[in-house]
Amino acid sequence: MKNTWLALALYLSLWLAPPLQAMTLARVGNDLYATGPTVDQDYLSFKEAFAKGGIERLVLVNGPGGDLWTGMRVAWIVQDANVKTVVSGFCMSACSLVFMAGRERAFGTGHLPRVTMVGIHGAHNKQTKQVDPQHMPQMYALYKRQMGAKFDSQVINQALYDIKDSAGFLRMRELQRTDEKDRTPWFCPTGATPFAQCQQLQGKDAFSLGVVTQAETEVLTLPPSMLTSTDFFGRPLGAPPSDFAQRAYERLEQVCADRAECKASGKKVVDDYLNHPENKALALGIGSPGYGIWRGSDAPTHAMLGALYWCNHTKNNPKLCRLAAVNEHELMGIYEEEQARAQALLKTLKTPPEELIQQERDEPGTGTPSKLFSGDRVTGMTPKSLEGVQRWDTAKMVQALQQSERPVVIDAMLSGPMIPGATNLIHIGLAFDDEKKESDYAQRFRNMLLAAAPDANKPVVFYCASSSCALSANAAMRARQLGYTQVAWYRGGIAAWTQAGLPTVGRVPVAVLN
Repeated sequence: MKNTWLALALYLSLWLAPPLQAMTLARVGNDLYATGPTVDQDYLSFKEAFAKGGIERLVLVNGPGGDLWTGMRVAWIVQDANVKTVVSGFCMSACSLVFMAGRERAFGTGHLPRVTMVGIHGAHNKQTKQVDPQHMPQMYALYKRQMGAKFDSQVINQALYDIKDSAGFLRMRELQRTDEKDRTPWFCPTGATPFAQCQQLQGKDAFSLGVVTQAETEVLTLPPSMLTSTDFFGRPLGAPPSDFAQRAYERLEQVCADRAECKASGKKVVDDYLNHPENKALALGIGSPGYGIWRGSDAPTHAMLGALYWCNHTKNNPKLCRLAAVNEHELMGIYEEEQARAQALLKTLKTPPEELIQQERDEPGTGTPSKLFSGDRVTGMTPKSLEGVQRWDTAKMVQALQQSERPVVIDAMLSGPMIPGATNLIHIGLAFDDEKKESDYAQRFRNMLLAAAPDANKPVVFYCASSSCALSANAAMRARQLGYTQVAWYRGGIAAWTQAGLPTVGRVPVAVLN
């Protein structure tokens, strides 16, 4: 069998082309922890680690896959060592080959159960990403041998042969900590296949298929280098403070001052938040009481978006909000820092060269639209103009932001830097063909726009990533329909702003509309 695998060309990969960085290995007692993509040099790293002896358990932490040939050679090392393998987080593609080589196999703690999974698919060409069935039989043989009596040929054949591109997968989640409905494996032939259209393998799970040899989850203590880091919309947060709970109560005292009712209700909110499991986030209203909590998400970013959304759209109390915390990190200080930076940077703005402005003005575009852009129409060439809406260029934006009375500038993006002084309303530029979705969204849009720009007779300008992003065009058209009299559209967006060498600040969202 090994000689057969030697014939495999190194251009084959599973899921991802080999990235530059190798897997990170960490030995803790009799456990060997490994995280990251599988690349050529990993074979020697694993060979050296196992040569030292004493390893009883190999823990694979967030392995996205990589080189097929390397994955198989490492799998042989694992088989020869006769060790147990454990997955913490995701183990996809080439990682699944290494995992399946274990004498015993289990899921482990360290990540949320919904994101703890094994993903299996067939070989494909590293450069073209096209499926390559020539080498499936060797993979099939490995899975069959390791799964033993539980081997299901129909399931494995589907996972290997029925994928349509390199991102197609059969996925199986952890069992013990996962709700019953989430234990069902699902097969998606492509990476773009919506979950609802993926095949659900009802009545099966990772244990019944022989992927794991035990249903119980192994308790792990991941090395510090392999703990999931948390960031705030691209801003690294580092290690959480050890006195987070104490600081939360101190912040409550500062906010409430001498108001007893505020302290009483605020303490309940803080207690509730501290007692929630990861991943969790807390958002607080700006200028209006209220909060939103979200917990148990697949990732910290999802928790932040959820908390902000529920804070924004509380029944009978729509409002802008700030994220106060995510997991054990306090976030209010970030808003304060970025606000201070924005005020300082606004004083330094300089009008860009005329040739850049002329290029921006001359950029091609489509005709004036008669309706909002929905679905995949929110990307691509945007109109040259919008009915009843001023089209601004970078020079006009700089001039307006240098005035003592600045316009309300609304950023429609989810990620990336922001223009100093802008207000970030995530997903503000969506539109829906479904009447019910469109009606509900239109009401949320109205509420958030009124919160951000309460005076409909003062200037409000919308922007997003570039002139290929129609989110800001949609938002501008909606504002005009709502009766705002001075609506502007900065078509070039953050791309034109940064091309002109103008400064930016970090993202600090205050609303999520969808």
